[in-house]
Amino acid sequence: MNYGKFLKLITVCVILLSNVICAQDGKNIIYLSWKNVVDISLKDNLSLQSKRLDYELQGLETWKSLSYFLPSINYQGIVQKNVELPVFVFMGQRFVVGTPYNFQHSLSLTFPILTGGSRWFNYQIQKNIKKSLSEELLGKEEETVLNAVQSYYAIILSSEMTKTAEEAVNVAKQNLDQVEKFYKAGTATELDMQRAKAQYSSTLPMLESAYSNRKLASQRLKSLLTIPLTDSLVVLDELDKEDFLKEFNDYSLETLKQLSKENRSDLKALNLQHEAVKDGEKIALGQFAPTVAVAASVDHAAPMNSSKVTWSDYIRSKSITLSVSWPLFEGGRRVLDYQMAKIRTDQLGLMIKQLEYGADLEIEQSYYSYKEASKNLQSLKDALDQFKESLRISNLLYTQGMSNQLDVLNAQLLYTKSKTDYLQGVYSYNVNQLALLKSVGLLDQIWK
Repeated sequence: MNYGKFLKLITVCVILLSNVICAQDGKNIIYLSWKNVVDISLKDNLSLQSKRLDYELQGLETWKSLSYFLPSINYQGIVQKNVELPVFVFMGQRFVVGTPYNFQHSLSLTFPILTGGSRWFNYQIQKNIKKSLSEELLGKEEETVLNAVQSYYAIILSSEMTKTAEEAVNVAKQNLDQVEKFYKAGTATELDMQRAKAQYSSTLPMLESAYSNRKLASQRLKSLLTIPLTDSLVVLDELDKEDFLKEFNDYSLETLKQLSKENRSDLKALNLQHEAVKDGEKIALGQFAPTVAVAASVDHAAPMNSSKVTWSDYIRSKSITLSVSWPLFEGGRRVLDYQMAKIRTDQLGLMIKQLEYGADLEIEQSYYSYKEASKNLQSLKDALDQFKESLRISNLLYTQGMSNQLDVLNAQLLYTKSKTDYLQGVYSYNVNQLALLKSVGLLDQIWK
């Protein structure tokens, strides 16, 4: 085997070994578009899964509240060994009461007929809480999607910022090389040389920061999507303008505020909680009503002198009991319970008003932020084109000796800043649309 074949064999072995190691490590490559991000976040986000479990738990609580309308059936079996029987003395005679052994089997049924409406109102409360949690779940979905898509676009932005930083470093290096040639030829001064070096050195920290931001943005998205931090993400989209608002783009601010009252999940959830608290007032009032219950039991008892018992030794008895319980005075606790329930209702009413004011303010902030980002984007694009052309002309004039090196440095700085501003403008344009939809309660339109 010659040397060339031996090297090829070693190379193949190394590649196979690296593939095996990667497979053992469980590292995957995940390809993502913003639509994939929405789907994965709705499916795999841990906090969203926890919220779904809260909703399922409340569903069981609702069924449990219905179970109180059913009678309770209980069985009880007793085996009793009397260690010492009571003895009575009458007229000089001693009488032993009872038997050494008692055996008993009881089957009882209890059914509350009237409880002051507490069972019915408790069922209504649990239903409203379940509906409230359903709305909270929808709101959590919107919040999760918003955070995930924002993080996704943050990755794209950081990638573009990295390219911009790399471009700035390359341009500064090319300028430094050009100045060094001129300096050696005697057509550039020592000051020009120092400026070029300073410009090149100043671009390196920006590049390192861009690398770090891109890595952190990727890790944040993995955390939101429950993707192992060791996996690799491949972003399929570019940082382009997206039309998330669609027909809502032409809606006025007042129209959006009206839509929010019909669509915001947090407002719906709080109104449902308000209804539940109102039913709590009725339960507190129901404490003033009497409680009526019926109970029936079938008992089989066998008092025995020995532990050997047969079924024929049992004596059967049956009973039906109707009980009425009406607490007349309990130290004023029922009155206080009712007053506390009314205060809780008033508190929820104030929270609803506060949320409505806050929602209107949030919509205004999102609306004006989007309008500002929309108007600024074209200006940023025009400025970028102008500074790019200025940089080209400055470099051309400097190589021909028609301008000084300071003009080139200024053109480089302005171009890098304008490109950074434009990328930030595209990012803001996209995420402000999402924030506006979220504030109105219509973010689910992007995945439905």
